[in-house]
Amino acid sequence: MKCLDSDFLISLLRGEKDALSSLDKLKKEEIAITSINAFELFVGAFISKRSENIAIVSKLVDSYIFLNFNKEAAKLAGEIVVDLEKKGEKIDWRDCMIAAVAVVNGCVLVTRNKRHFSKIKGLEIQEW
Repeated sequence: MKCLDSDFLISLLRGEKDALSSLDKLKKEEIAITSINAFELFVGAFISKRSENIAIVSKLVDSYIFLNFNKEAAKLAGEIVVDLEKKGEKIDWRDCMIAAVAVVNGCVLVTRNKRHFSKIKGLEIQEW
């Protein structure tokens, strides 16, 4: 299963051709998003103050398998944060949470943020 990162989802919402083309190639597989990605998208929609953006994000979120940040993912995300901080490689906690959800669910994370996500042990990444 492929899990779409927020950068991919935002590009989809913007109608960017490279994201749409990549999505077309991914349609042969199961596609998921995480509850963290949904949160990030809804924050953006509410910041925009355009009610249609909230509906658009809701429709996008409903289009994919929804993976929740559960107890197992929380434990793994905590471990990832501490391991990275020990190495002096801090990354955003939300990225650690997204990565943990992907790992726990056996997903490949589809992202352009290889610089951050490649630091996370056990996470398989696919650049788009």
